[in-house]
Amino acid sequence: MTEHAAICPQDATTQRDAVLGLWSRNLPEASPERYDWLYRSGVATSWLARDDQGEPIGAIGLMDRAMDVFGQACSAGQPIDLNVDRPYRLGGVALGLQRAITAQVEQGERALIYGFPNAQSEPVLRRVGYRSVAEVGRWVKPLAGEAVLPGWLGRGPLRRVAGAAAGAALRLGSRETFARRPRGARFEVTDHFDARFDRLWQTARHHASIMGQRSAAYLDWRFARCPATCHRALCLTSPHDEMLGYLVYSLREGTAHVSDFLFDQPVHLDWLLAAFARLMRQQGVRAVVTVFTGAEWVASRLARFGFRRRPSAWKMLVHANADALGLEAEDLFNPSHWYVTRADVDTDF
Repeated sequence: MTEHAAICPQDATTQRDAVLGLWSRNLPEASPERYDWLYRSGVATSWLARDDQGEPIGAIGLMDRAMDVFGQACSAGQPIDLNVDRPYRLGGVALGLQRAITAQVEQGERALIYGFPNAQSEPVLRRVGYRSVAEVGRWVKPLAGEAVLPGWLGRGPLRRVAGAAAGAALRLGSRETFARRPRGARFEVTDHFDARFDRLWQTARHHASIMGQRSAAYLDWRFARCPATCHRALCLTSPHDEMLGYLVYSLREGTAHVSDFLFDQPVHLDWLLAAFARLMRQQGVRAVVTVFTGAEWVASRLARFGFRRRPSAWKMLVHANADALGLEAEDLFNPSHWYVTRADVDTDF
């Protein structure tokens, strides 16, 4: 029965209740607001698996992502929200749903599809033709002394004294403490993505060979309209109010999560990182966390500003037809050619 489940693309409006019913059983953390944000907005498409009686037993989505791939504007996507009812998980339903996604590449409707599977779904993705690019980079910068103290110090006076000393050492040893502030440029914090972001994208798209497009419209959907998280952007602008760089972030339980960053020149990233660290210290934030996978020269600038790579449970896998793109497979699967942040992912945490 499970090997012959009917799998079809679904209308986002008429099949909303069917998908939400599956989510309530299998993805209880997913909300109706998330469904509307992704699927009813038209940014994602859903496929539904039904049993012999026509009852929904599984679903998967594909989030659209426009990408630049070695100078070509391409249609890409990320598989999301895979879920299958428990009685059918040992059958071929999950495999069939994933093949509905990869068929988009085989049929030429997508240049590539990239995913971030958990340990349970990774074997399924590999079975349908995904290849590994890299472990997703998770980068952490402690700001407060307590963030670097061992747990055995407890919560008493000793920890407070040690935390104050460690915090002072962190500030004195941090590059942003003595970083030169850019003359004439200014910083602003906003939650509005205007035409300046479009112009920045046009000048910054050359920083990587494979990069998801970051238009003002996309950034507005991904961050300003995201239902689960309040995002803001720290922007670096020129004296003529042109965007030189931005950094999108959110705050959660004393930690700042940097979801995306883009810049015109590498030095502009330095200025943004320095200003952001100072701003977060003023607000009492304990640590900054970001996700980045890509060019080593970007990673090295994060490291210069005190970010350290930590173990990650995420792997990035890609399914693509390199020949159709006119590329060598080694080019597509070389992590240094990519530029991936949470702007390219459907979730923030």
